[in-house]
Amino acid sequence: MEFQKNLNDTIFLTTVKIQEEFPELTKYLGEIPGNFQSNTEEGVNNKALEDYLGSLNDLLETYGKEH
Repeated sequence: MEFQKNLNDTIFLTTVKIQEEFPELTKYLGEIPGNFQSNTEEGVNNKALEDYLGSLNDLLETYGKEH
């Protein structure tokens, strides 16, 4: 459970960074797949959160190389 909280915190901080430092990227946040449904009764699984965080980091990395 602690690992999932850390993932959520990192996702939040990464999203805030995008909004504050690269506001022009916020339009792409809605395009990143955010399908966090899982087949478990526990809700969102860690793999889905890790994938989402990876997508956010890829967005930042790609944009950073280009600008």
